[in-house]
Amino acid sequence: MSFVRCLLFLFLCLSACVTSGGHSLEARPLLATEGEPPDTPVSRAVEALARKDFDLAQKHLSQALAEAPTDARALFAQACLLLEKGSLAEAAVMGKRLREVAPTTLEGPILEALIARRGTHPTESWRDAFVGAWASAGRPMFEDPGLFGGMALWDKLVAPLEGAWARTDRAEVRWMLALAGASLDDESRRWLSAHLEDVQDPRLLLPALEYFPRDTQPAEHREALRTRLRRFAEVEPTEMQRALVLLMEPRQQPEAPLTEEELRELERIAALPDYRPTSTASSYAEAERLLRSAGVTEPAAGAFAAMVTGLGLQGPFLLLQVTKASGKTLSPDHRMRLGRALWSLGERIAAESTLVERMVGRNLRREGATLLADSERLARATTDLEEARAVASASGQLQLDAWPLPSLREAMLAASVEDEWTHLRDFVTP
Repeated sequence: MSFVRCLLFLFLCLSACVTSGGHSLEARPLLATEGEPPDTPVSRAVEALARKDFDLAQKHLSQALAEAPTDARALFAQACLLLEKGSLAEAAVMGKRLREVAPTTLEGPILEALIARRGTHPTESWRDAFVGAWASAGRPMFEDPGLFGGMALWDKLVAPLEGAWARTDRAEVRWMLALAGASLDDESRRWLSAHLEDVQDPRLLLPALEYFPRDTQPAEHREALRTRLRRFAEVEPTEMQRALVLLMEPRQQPEAPLTEEELRELERIAALPDYRPTSTASSYAEAERLLRSAGVTEPAAGAFAAMVTGLGLQGPFLLLQVTKASGKTLSPDHRMRLGRALWSLGERIAAESTLVERMVGRNLRREGATLLADSERLARATTDLEEARAVASASGQLQLDAWPLPSLREAMLAASVEDEWTHLRDFVTP
């Protein structure tokens, strides 16, 4: 799935990740997944909470607490349900019980601070309330990557996509379902490849070069797609994102050094004013609209996945591969020209709003500074990249969208869609 590949790319960017420098606690995570049955009253309650079916969630939690009154997971989910409904006094009682039965958990202090903050700042956004509560709790960082894994909601949130394919025959909508993460069989993929010509929105077409690997798509379909993308590039000649993909993707030897002609084209692209002219907010809104048109009643997770796949990172990724593979074999002239182009491209990509673009852009700047042998630029680029890695590390540890609080999850998603970098940076910047 293209979304997974994009996240894998982010993981590769993080392979040399440094820690955020925040206070890291060693207590056992409350929601670690070891040995948890796949279907329990608590897990069913969390699924119901994700759908905002509060009555059903309460039914499952009542059963869970009747069977095990000191079950930390059930107490945590019950407190979240009460907090979601605005029953702050009752939520505080549950938070206190959670602290008594599981005093070393990291979620407990944040939960209690969040309940208190919702009482003292009732008009504050859920996102800002959580940031404030987390700071009040000592800015803890969770070392175990399985934090909240027992209540991971992503698969459940994407599940509403299933079945939507059969409800529509519009190529644009079906393509959006694919970008959003719908599970498609080979026949459906072949249908999509053959009907990409019916997709009229050029913003939706760029991810197709990554979604369909070259060896799995008929050559005539792929060349027709490239031709259309080149035509769109001629209409919008200032867009860097599409031009960079069209330069790098068709190369028959992906890691071979850039030719003189390719280097000139890269220099032209690096001088363009816009990297990604379409905002993440508008991409998300269009994805949500198309998914709803196919009867997807809970499109948030799928729309976000589609937004991520539309970032067009294949071009920068391939350029980094070429640079790392051929940098030492370049002539001095090509080395300096490529270094300047990489620095300029990196500056523009790193100005975008998503965390992964910040990391990719800062990686390009570092590679450019290395080719230029510019120690001042290299030091600045390295510091900036370490900051981005710290933000990614903090985000990965906190797993901010996994708390069983629908309003909090929606607020976190909205903040990520609007400006993910600014949103996440608050978790490493006091």
